[in-house]
Parts: sequence; structure tokens; C-alpha cells
Amino acid sequence: MPSHAHQTLLLWAARKMTLDGFYLAGYDGVSAQGGSWNTLGAPPTLGGARPDAWGYDGVGVALAEAKTAADINTEHTRVQLRAFARLRTLATGRTCRLYVAIPRSAAPVLDRVLAELGLVGVKEIVRVHIPDIFLAEAA
Repeated sequence: MPSHAHQTLLLWAARKMTLDGFYLAGYDGVSAQGGSWNTLGAPPTLGGARPDAWGYDGVGVALAEAKTAADINTEHTRVQLRAFARLRTLATGRTCRLYVAIPRSAAPVLDRVLAELGLVGVKEIVRVHIPDIFLAEAA
């Protein structure tokens, strides 16, 4: 079961996707303020990995991954990032956009992982840094 922090990060990634014009078509799990997104089915497996959310803007596809600080520097995350960075839409051949939501304090860790994978500066990877205070559960 995903943690509160993970689902909060996912919510922020989904919000950014919709602000950029994508309509959510899949959302994994339940977020406290997820509203109707909580009723969407889980995203499909793409490129051998399943994103936390996905959306469509009429032409392109976007994927979202939420990563807590402990989840960033893992082989699982590397597999996902490699797979999602290679995905292209069938209709246009355009690379899919990938939103990666992380705690702000973990940005240097994501920097290192992206550098190891040769993905630094890839324009279709959108980093969403969330202040750590927003990820703490209310007591």
C-alpha cells in the first residue's frame, strides 16, 4: 500500500499534468484530495513498467511517477525511468512526457540518478519538487 507521502507526491504530479493540458486517464491508489481521480483505474504497463498516473492531451501522452526520498535511488526507479524516457506515442512518434514528483530535499539524489542514466536535461522529463512539509501527515 502506497504511503501518504507517495500519494501526496502523486497528487502534485497529477495537478501539474492537468495544468499542462493533459486529462488524467489512470491514477494508481487513493490520495486525500484526489477527488474523482481516486476512481480512475490503474495505468497500464508501458515499456515493461507501470507509471503511477497517465494522461492524454489529444496528441501526446504523459506519465507520472511519485518518488519518496527512499524510493529514488533504487534499481526499480532506474528501470522505470529508462523505460518511460524511451516511450513514444504511436500516432506522432513524439516522446512521452514524464512528470517525476519528489520531496524538495531529495533533488540532489534525483540529479545523481538522472545523470547515471544519461537523462539530465531531457526536456520531456518534468521535475516536480514538493516542499517536504507538505508530505508530513497531520498529527
